[in-house]
Amino acid sequence: MAHLLGAEALHLEYPTRVVFDGVSIGVDEGDRIGIVGRNGDGKSSLMAMLAGRVIPDSGRVTVRGGVTVGVLDQADTLPDDITVGEAIVGDRIEHEWAGDPLTRDVVAGLASDLPWDAAVGTLSGGQRRRVAIARLLTGDWDVLMLDEPTNHLDVEGISWLAEHLKRRWSASSGALLVVT
Repeated sequence: MAHLLGAEALHLEYPTRVVFDGVSIGVDEGDRIGIVGRNGDGKSSLMAMLAGRVIPDSGRVTVRGGVTVGVLDQADTLPDDITVGEAIVGDRIEHEWAGDPLTRDVVAGLASDLPWDAAVGTLSGGQRRRVAIARLLTGDWDVLMLDEPTNHLDVEGISWLAEHLKRRWSASSGALLVVT
């Protein structure tokens, strides 16, 4: 299996505590990694460092050339003033995104009951979360990093997401990191 990304000797500290000291990790094709821990233990910080969003105080993160990384943040980052359709498929015209089996599956699984032209700002927390997940999953990523993906999802949404992630890649391709 090919190496996708890794971290070596990560150190991260805040004024009142050391979050990580000497953490190393490798992520290879086919890996499915769950990041589990108590609140405040640094799960989201680790994911943010691996995604290049947080710079460690020392150590390094390396990503193999050409590897794409998609991240679902724990926080709601969707703009209120765009529509559900714009959030999920961007400016792609309908026949383009509708011709893509992955996009069709994601839209059917997470957004089929949402008004396509509704402003994201009018949606409930759970609906916004489904749109954010759909936005991410319509992309072509080598590595998916999901930070608390089931927050605000109902049982049907959680079930659909679990099935989608199981069949998204073959067993020896792609990589998934999930904070829970």
